[in-house]
Amino acid sequence: MINSFNIPALLKKLKKLNWYLVFGGIFVILITFIAIFGPNFAPQDPMKENYALEVDGLIRTPPYRMFDVPGYILGTDRFGRDLFSRLLFAVRPTMLMVLSVAGVRLFLGVVLGMATGWLEGRKGRFLESLLSTTLSIPVLIAAIFGIYMVGIEKGLWAFIVGLGLTGWAETARVVSEQTRAIKTQTFVEAARALGASDRRVLYIHVLRQIMSMLWMLLAFEISSTLLVSAELGFLGYYIGGGVWIEIFDFVTVNVEGLPELGQMLASSLVKITDPTVLIVVGSVVCMGVLGFNLLGEGLRRQMSQENMRSGNRLTMLIEEWLDTRVFRPVSIWIEEHARIAWSLGSLLFFALSAWIIYKTVYIPPIVNETAQLETSGEHLWSSERHDSYGTLHVDFSLETEPQLLWNISIPGGPVSRPAVTKDGTIIVGAVGKAVLAIDPNGNILWQTLIEQVPVGSPALDANGNIYLSDDKGGVTALDPSGTILWRAQVSNGRNATSGPVIDPNGNIYITVVEDLYAINAQGETLWKTFAADAYLEEPPRLSPDGTMLYLKNSVFNAATGERIDALIGTPDQHIFLDPAYFSGADGKSYYRLGHEIIGWQLNGTEVKTEPSLTWDHADVLFTPFEQGVTPNKLYWMLYSTSWTDSRIVWIDGQNRLIGNYRLPYPSGKLLALGANDEAYLCGANGAKVFCVNVAPGAETATWIVNITSRALVNGGVIVPGRMYVTIDKDGLYAFGTNETGAP
Repeated sequence: MINSFNIPALLKKLKKLNWYLVFGGIFVILITFIAIFGPNFAPQDPMKENYALEVDGLIRTPPYRMFDVPGYILGTDRFGRDLFSRLLFAVRPTMLMVLSVAGVRLFLGVVLGMATGWLEGRKGRFLESLLSTTLSIPVLIAAIFGIYMVGIEKGLWAFIVGLGLTGWAETARVVSEQTRAIKTQTFVEAARALGASDRRVLYIHVLRQIMSMLWMLLAFEISSTLLVSAELGFLGYYIGGGVWIEIFDFVTVNVEGLPELGQMLASSLVKITDPTVLIVVGSVVCMGVLGFNLLGEGLRRQMSQENMRSGNRLTMLIEEWLDTRVFRPVSIWIEEHARIAWSLGSLLFFALSAWIIYKTVYIPPIVNETAQLETSGEHLWSSERHDSYGTLHVDFSLETEPQLLWNISIPGGPVSRPAVTKDGTIIVGAVGKAVLAIDPNGNILWQTLIEQVPVGSPALDANGNIYLSDDKGGVTALDPSGTILWRAQVSNGRNATSGPVIDPNGNIYITVVEDLYAINAQGETLWKTFAADAYLEEPPRLSPDGTMLYLKNSVFNAATGERIDALIGTPDQHIFLDPAYFSGADGKSYYRLGHEIIGWQLNGTEVKTEPSLTWDHADVLFTPFEQGVTPNKLYWMLYSTSWTDSRIVWIDGQNRLIGNYRLPYPSGKLLALGANDEAYLCGANGAKVFCVNVAPGAETATWIVNITSRALVNGGVIVPGRMYVTIDKDGLYAFGTNETGAP
């Protein structure tokens, strides 16, 4: 048995084995597996920053080296983010971009290469000169020029243009030479002698001979594209564009966001003495380039005449069977049904392109843990915009469709949104100069008449006391039982234009046309200040730390009312872009300038800003009506006017459009943003009122409920298990779900 084992024959077979194809296939399969399934195996959140971890019993700062910290096998970057997890997430977006670019380059190379090899005379010489000129231009230089011309903010399209500008030339050279060789063959001359047109000969005979090379050419194109994209990444050109922030005077750093190999290369070499991150990321890129190069070379050898003559019988039988049973029948069917074949091919191409673009652009953000602002007194809804910071954010969701539980008429109709106490009692102001308290079952607990018509939503302090501003510029205070405590005349008779806002110290702030007033819990005026030369119909918002007040494009000291100079942008921009300061639910301060959202902070008297975030708003005529930031770092803007459909958009920290939902009703009202960043919106069409729950990126609403009413929506609130909607000149409607946490 042992003697019959022919070692020389085995060595001969191993020597004839196409090792290029074997090892190239292994590398490519590994890269493909990581691209598809890699994020599922990430041990850490690739965006979680760790600025202090224990190493050898001591607290150290990042970056951390390999195996220094348990759970971080490849170490971290300079922000303390797990490098292994980031690599598992980074391969997919990089390979999607590379495949898109390589496909475009291959298509252009085949078409132009066939034309160059086939045409003669002046046209042929022109194409040959164009090909030679293109080959002489370095691909990297052409790519940088193309990306610059398109604009790196265009994302994938910029890289398709930049890398495809001259990248097709190598493929075109190979295809043109092959076309010239095929053109002199006897079967081509016979076809032309029988009257076949050049187009038919190219399609039926030449293209069929070239098709066997496409997989080899595609492998080389992917390898070349990946290598150039790595070079671009090292120079700071990658999907999403470089973001530079100033950390000290004249010192800036490049901050990468969601993991992508180009981004990681751009910021990997921070210290020349510690190139660990650069080596690790570069090794992954090197594996991909080497794998596709080996695969292409293996396919080239497999197609060579020498390899075909030395091939085994099984391989030849398989190839013969495929040619007889698959390729030839398919080719005949395509010839007989050319229009159907072209239609199906075009449909598949556009579907694949759309899928690639969607997977590249609409990537859900990787959530970073951030601080969440607290509601005053732990009330479910304490003021007009949920909290004194005006975030409109709630930390729960109504995932199942709520059902109408009850509705109740309000004397004269409700004036705005209700407030909801921590025990679920609903407080609503009425046009009929009244305040009502309603329990969660729709029973009126008490109804108190007040001197004037309330304006805006009620506000609740930590003790459950209720405050309302009115149309004569006054503020009325009631205790939790509905007893009036006091009424203070704040202005000289001018009407208030917002509901009250209460800070943690119990001080009350209201807007009166163009002025901002502050009073204490006893109704005594603390200060008055001029806010803006405009009619302001919105409440002020507290800054995240409670020391400042934001009202449109103005910032004030909450204690003194003194205006704070926090100018962002130029005065000329402020005229047309309707700017506004606001607090995010992530505990940071922001500024909206037109369609851009800018993070900022005040260091002494100096304003520090972050790079602006925006979206492609070319078809939007008006600036946002509302804006905010969720704790999950999604930036949202609501567009709503009385004569156009409403729209809400979500973008992430990399300027990617996560969601764009159109509510087909004018004057849309945003009730709240939920725990999953979903939006609760209401609008009316003159016959019914519709309320929806729509998630970021969803094309259709999670659920839709409607109310038969010809009136407009005043507003509404979302509390655990409930949605309360107020209808103008009508009443309060309560919807409930079977979810836990209902009041």
